[in-house]
Amino acid sequence: MANDVGVSSVERLVGREAELALAAAAVRELGAGRASALAIEGEAGIGKTRLVQSIVGDARSRGADVFWGQGHPFERTRPFGLVAAALGVSRRSSDPRRAAIGSLLSGVGGGTPPHAVGDVQYRVVDEIVDLVETSCAERPVLLVAEDLHWADSASLLAILSVARQLPLAALLVVVTARPSPLPADVARLLDDLAAGGARGVRLEPLTSDDVVVLAGQILGASPGPTLSAMLAKAGGNPLWAVATLRALAAGGMLRRAEDVVEPTTFELPSSLSDLVIRRLRHLPRATLELLQVTAVLGDAVSLRDVAAVANRPPAEVVAQLREAFDDQLLDENDDRVVFRHQLVHDAIYQHVPLPSRRLLHREAAVALMAAGANPLDVADHLMLGAEPGDEEAIAWLRDAAREASATAPPVTVELLARAEALLPDGHSDVDPLAAEMVQALLRAGQVAEASARAEAVLGRQHAVELDIPLRLALLGALALQNRAAELIALVQTSLDSAPLGPAEQVLMLAQQSWALTYADDRRAGETAAVRALAIAEEAGDAAITVWALTALLVAVGREGRYGEALAHARRAAALAAGSPDTRTLPLQPRLFLGLALHDCDLVDEARAAYREALDDEFGSRLWLSETLMADAQVSFVIGEWEDAVPRLIAGGEAAQEKGNPLLISQSLAYRTIIATAKGDHRAAGELASGFRDLLQDERLSYNAGILAFAVAGLEAAEGDRRRAYDLLLRCWRLDAARENRYYHRCLAPDLVRLALALGHRDVAAEAAGTVAEGARLAPEVPTVRSLALRCQGLVDGDAEPLLEAVALARRTRLLIEHAGACEDAATVLAEGGRRKEAAALLAEALERYEHAGADAWARRVRAQLRPLGARPGARGSRKRPAHGWESLTATERAVSQLVAEGLTNSAVARRLYMSPHTVNTHLRHVFSKLGVSNRVALAAEVHRAAG
Repeated sequence: MANDVGVSSVERLVGREAELALAAAAVRELGAGRASALAIEGEAGIGKTRLVQSIVGDARSRGADVFWGQGHPFERTRPFGLVAAALGVSRRSSDPRRAAIGSLLSGVGGGTPPHAVGDVQYRVVDEIVDLVETSCAERPVLLVAEDLHWADSASLLAILSVARQLPLAALLVVVTARPSPLPADVARLLDDLAAGGARGVRLEPLTSDDVVVLAGQILGASPGPTLSAMLAKAGGNPLWAVATLRALAAGGMLRRAEDVVEPTTFELPSSLSDLVIRRLRHLPRATLELLQVTAVLGDAVSLRDVAAVANRPPAEVVAQLREAFDDQLLDENDDRVVFRHQLVHDAIYQHVPLPSRRLLHREAAVALMAAGANPLDVADHLMLGAEPGDEEAIAWLRDAAREASATAPPVTVELLARAEALLPDGHSDVDPLAAEMVQALLRAGQVAEASARAEAVLGRQHAVELDIPLRLALLGALALQNRAAELIALVQTSLDSAPLGPAEQVLMLAQQSWALTYADDRRAGETAAVRALAIAEEAGDAAITVWALTALLVAVGREGRYGEALAHARRAAALAAGSPDTRTLPLQPRLFLGLALHDCDLVDEARAAYREALDDEFGSRLWLSETLMADAQVSFVIGEWEDAVPRLIAGGEAAQEKGNPLLISQSLAYRTIIATAKGDHRAAGELASGFRDLLQDERLSYNAGILAFAVAGLEAAEGDRRRAYDLLLRCWRLDAARENRYYHRCLAPDLVRLALALGHRDVAAEAAGTVAEGARLAPEVPTVRSLALRCQGLVDGDAEPLLEAVALARRTRLLIEHAGACEDAATVLAEGGRRKEAAALLAEALERYEHAGADAWARRVRAQLRPLGARPGARGSRKRPAHGWESLTATERAVSQLVAEGLTNSAVARRLYMSPHTVNTHLRHVFSKLGVSNRVALAAEVHRAAG
């Protein structure tokens, strides 16, 4: 029967009312200047792209900029491929910023210093975040990343960073993915987006009624019972249903019967793939061959590449593909040939026999490389097309791995793994390739695998020239895993047996020193560092001298010899500043100088050193989380708690990104102390729950002192002095056994006070004696001497040492040491009848507590003042209005003013020496206090306040 039924080319979304409503709400939020994210999941052909097209159209109608990128098969080895395409990043871009990022992407490779590998990746991410933020300041931005299941790992990192770092921008992030199977890094991204508040949209198959409506839309008439039953075989997949209708119509197998449409055949392909393959039967052989070549190259490829691989003139390729365009298998998008749908691509690709596919991939790699393609652009073809023993492919894969090492370390691992699989057993390159893999695994953060690989090679016969590099790599991996005993043994074995030069000896001894110091053998740690320094000085090598000095300052600092540590730190920083070669070291001498200055109570100098370090770390990130945390601790110890909290949060977030549990727990501990001091025990308990279990471990971490101080303070505040005492005593005993005085200044006062209150005078006297020994090691540090005087004064009930302790503490800016010394002295003075002096010291402590906002501690002091007859005013902590410009802190105002000037979060962060995370935290507070929802409204408020 002749076909009297046409099909419409217009398809409206059917059965997606709830999803469309959710998407429309997200676009409205974008128009209002608020950030949000949508994660759309669904099987191939289910309608993800159609929903995205609806979102894009809505956003554009509201004046938003749209950045739209898509993952493609065979491109997971191209770092930042998806994001670069979405943002138009290219060296050839007319926009200088995009061109600069493109140059950064293409201008790095194997020449990057080992410690800096991965730093370029983060630099690119920072530039991408900054670019998106700048765009958001001009108008709302919709960032779309389709088909994440094919995206490269660097693009995934960039997408997550944009979403995390711009929660207050006019930004809507939309991602799509097939639900299964998902690569692990894609699954992590979706989980992280969800944790950050992204709304999930799961596109389920259409109902049978929706399929009928869709068919009616396509046909212009309702499908009859037979056709409806036939369409039900599509399983609710709209693409399959529409493709079935188009195939039946094209074959003249539909007829109109009264008000419905029915098929003239009962034969139907069992899958969409079969449906596509049937359509291929009618194509000329030359067209089919070119379609297969195109499918092997990907789902969106340039005609030049197709011509190069097919070895045909471009004009001939265009002519021979014409029928595929006419048959709606192919379409055009800018300068690329694209398959009408990925399922069409997949069907044609899978229809090519596996041996032929492999050969085509190999030929594609050769042709593209001959045409000047970057090794990374053809690496997927090499991995899919090379046969075992293909040495040319192995060499190309190793070259591509070196290209990827700076911008995408995980890609390097994937490429080298394929190269290893191609290499025959016993080949001379087995060992060199294994060594490259160890380094790649380290750079990618796969530390356990790196150490296992290095141990395996070192445990068998291997190339002599690789022995020392592998040992050094293994040392780094063991250090990152806190496997101190194995590290110490490896260094000793290496020093005894391997022919090491001065640099290798110093690097090994420095690592051994740190391991020994943190493994409770501080004296041996110092001995190793002294030996390293002697070797470095004899060699006259500034770079390795910095290593040795850093190890030595850590060893002597943990013992409490803070003045010596500072001298070593100053020398290391001076050497680093005057010796360019030290820049190749994975150290940050200004950070270690700041830590040593801090230990000597020189907090203003410490902050200056940290901020000099931050100037470097914003570019490299190697020590960024440590430097941010150290800078936050300065704000904490001097009582600038309004500033400290957002900085501590940012330091913790940076530590979370880096995977540093010690710094994460430290951030939580300091915030617990602040919450306890403010009287918010509920918040303090929630924060402490993030690290309390660490204090139950048989072996405590080396930062247990600050964790114990935080939890014990909360326990005591809630009335359980016994538990507080037991916790402090356990940490004290462990530190005493390993001669670690680092946390004495926070542990000893509370321990002595609680020991005396609970009748353990012997413990109090023991602690006082120990801190007195510490004072002899660092007499130049005011709070160390003040600590010894405080503890002894409390044990003896003698006010004079306590008054001297107060005088010493006043010479510093440290809140807890100063106010605590005042309280301790006041207690003993009051007991001795010196009420007026006691009241004066309590008033001094009260002023410090109120200035910091430590309301609960201030109430404690007021309670002590009342029996003394003192009646301090009811000023309380510095109370600002809850809302309006006057409610902002000084830092919040500074952030607001810079944002009003048009600076991005990254630029504000650099100007104020904080991280973009900290800027976001401040902006959240500012938006809430001022009642604004975007940066434009904030700028208006800033200008109004200035006028």
